[in-house]
Amino acid sequence: MPKEKRRFTRVPFRVSAEIMVNDFSFRAEEILNLSFGGCLLPVKADFEPGSECHFKIIMAGTTTELSILVKGEIMRSDAGAVAVKFTEIDPESLFYLQNIIRYNAPDYEAVEQEIRNHPGLV
Repeated sequence: MPKEKRRFTRVPFRVSAEIMVNDFSFRAEEILNLSFGGCLLPVKADFEPGSECHFKIIMAGTTTELSILVKGEIMRSDAGAVAVKFTEIDPESLFYLQNIIRYNAPDYEAVEQEIRNHPGLV
């Protein structure tokens, strides 16, 4: 059996997200999987791999909206899904991203090890 290439734990996350590429913006009602390194969105679009993008996780509250903003790169776009590699994130958004993954992952200790080994985006 081939060795798993993924470096980070992936978790499904059922909140809205937006991806912006060039002048186009697409909204997804959920994130198929989310990790420290990137995400997979159920978006039907034909983006060129390598394209720069901006990704936004929308954490709607009762009185305010918290958003996690990440700069990324399109890795692939096919079969109704877009894969994004995260390339840049501000410290506050990184803190929230870490907590989302930490508390939604099946193996808390594995995620803690990932955070210790990669304190920022890799």
